[in-house]
Amino acid sequence: MKKSICILCGTAVAMTASAAPAAKAASAASAAKAATAAKARPNVIIILADDQGYGDLSCMYARDMQTPNIDGLFSDGVRMDNYYSNSALSSPARAALLTGCNSDMAGVQGVIRNEDPNSYYENFGHLNPKYTILPQLLKKNGYTTALIGKWHLGYASPNTPNDRGFDLFRGIMGGMMDDYYTHTRKGYPALWLNKTIAPPVKGHITDVLTDYAIDFVRQSGKSEKPFFLYLAYNAPHIPLDAPKDWVERVKQRQPGITDTRARLVTLIEQIDAGVGRLVEELKRSGQWENTFIMYSSDNGGYMQSQANNGPYRGYKATMYEGGLRVPAAFFLKGRIEKGRSTNMAQHMDIVPTLCDLLKIPVTQLPQQVEGISILPTLEGRAQTTDDRYFWFMEREANEKGNKLQTAIRHGNFKLVQNMPAEPYELFDLASDPKETTSLPLSGDIYKDLYFQMRVHIANAGAVPWNVPKDEYVYWPDMVEKAGGKKVAE
Repeated sequence: MKKSICILCGTAVAMTASAAPAAKAASAASAAKAATAAKARPNVIIILADDQGYGDLSCMYARDMQTPNIDGLFSDGVRMDNYYSNSALSSPARAALLTGCNSDMAGVQGVIRNEDPNSYYENFGHLNPKYTILPQLLKKNGYTTALIGKWHLGYASPNTPNDRGFDLFRGIMGGMMDDYYTHTRKGYPALWLNKTIAPPVKGHITDVLTDYAIDFVRQSGKSEKPFFLYLAYNAPHIPLDAPKDWVERVKQRQPGITDTRARLVTLIEQIDAGVGRLVEELKRSGQWENTFIMYSSDNGGYMQSQANNGPYRGYKATMYEGGLRVPAAFFLKGRIEKGRSTNMAQHMDIVPTLCDLLKIPVTQLPQQVEGISILPTLEGRAQTTDDRYFWFMEREANEKGNKLQTAIRHGNFKLVQNMPAEPYELFDLASDPKETTSLPLSGDIYKDLYFQMRVHIANAGAVPWNVPKDEYVYWPDMVEKAGGKKVAE
């Protein structure tokens, strides 16, 4: 095992040979290219982990983890300590990120599935095809666009990645894989190339996605057009299918760590190595100086994976802070650097923020954008972001019917109904950030939050969220139509 230096922060870390940075100096041609690029609109990279807990970085709360490259983004860029997903589940979180709206208002109230037509857990989301999402907007404004990784916002036209503005899609259409080496789901291949099943490729899926991302960046460097890369890793989502040699090294380094936790740590450290390789390519090609980078997670960490959600209560799929708060850092050389903010923000703020950064009128979007630009915060200027209502809502189902979970925050106060059968809880997050003790359900604050929550539920309930029958496609039929065959039981 070799020692390598983090290319962002200079820390010595252990990496496999394949993940070790090449550490080559940028050429004069690359430097000239960077100077030219600096005059143009910046490239945009959004890196999204899957179920990474708020505390699961070595710069946050994870003392059993080594993530120097991601830590570098948090120290060299702007770290947001009060940053939220719009949902504690995957599909709605991603809908908010790409539309600039509350996910339920965009038609995605829960997880979009298509793997069992007889299941009670089907069709809790239909991304409104009339909404323009981020890749469509950027493509219209001269960007080359790519999704490398997880989509999870639809399985059929008009809601496939290529339909929704991505020039290139190399990744996972649905919510997960069962095997990170054979790249399968339910025995069928789960890795796509645009609208067909991708040719078989060897390697762990995290490394494969990193390779794809680097290839896209390398090819984009030859173009005059700026690029948008949405790198959506599916790690550290279950099944925690981590490389065994990495897991053993983590166990040797961290005596007493459980097998489950060691595998989760490995998956995040593997993402970190991938981020390091990607940054190295940006620097090598002269694109680092003019590339906006965001790093975050779709939602909070999963309890059964032994995720670290910092000091907060709850996990993925809950309405408590541990299910909703996510790590977040932003970087753009010379403009978004060396900062830390406690201002509140959500995934739905990213679209208007990028519109602000890139000087694209938000009026180009047909939908009413509910997020706000946090560019002043990222640039270190004065801004107030918490004088608005933050809604969190998700629907699932079981044999007893729909399950609605809701929360709303305004200022320091948060009203939660974590499960339909559970009572409402009111917390003052300033004095009780761990949400241990509910305040009395009375008084003006409670009445206001309750009223606002009921209004939002009513408005969201009027938005169609079930997939139309002519758009529903059963997973095996979908794969076979796209050129794939069942490969395992």
